[in-house]
Amino acid sequence: MVVGRVMENVADSSMEERLDIHKAEYLATRKPSIFHYKKHIGSGKGTFVERDLFESPAFISLGGVAPQMLIYFLGKRDFRKPNKKSNTRTCVNEDNLTFSYIELKKLGITQPRGTRGFDELLAKGFITIKHHGGGYQKDQTVYALSNQWLLWRKGTVFEIRPRVMKRGFQNAHKS
Repeated sequence: MVVGRVMENVADSSMEERLDIHKAEYLATRKPSIFHYKKHIGSGKGTFVERDLFESPAFISLGGVAPQMLIYFLGKRDFRKPNKKSNTRTCVNEDNLTFSYIELKKLGITQPRGTRGFDELLAKGFITIKHHGGGYQKDQTVYALSNQWLLWRKGTVFEIRPRVMKRGFQNAHKS
């Protein structure tokens, strides 16, 4: 009965109205796509990646999610002009970047894959750790972008993430 009414309305409508009806019915049957949700982690509409960086042997050797994580790190940079008349921009936060596992989860990157990505970016000289966070919400690890990747050669490791964090009374004096 309902189908008959819809068909009557379709027969009496113009081509544009029929197209709109068909489009609405088609979209009602589709599952929502992942691409409709915004996943912006950085700021601004995009990021700039220098040719020297993405053509370097260090960048080409990155594996897993490390290249994507590096792009997100670069997207978190904040560029400012020194004055209104200046044509150049300078990065004001290249030594104060945070990237949490919660942000990685929003991007679809699991904690073990993210840890391997951080390790690889540290080892190849793209980032350094300025402050090693304690894992709590207010104490995040603070990273800085580094240019050591320019000196990277196969087998070179610039920095290793500290594996053991001593918290609480683990080092209490024994009497």
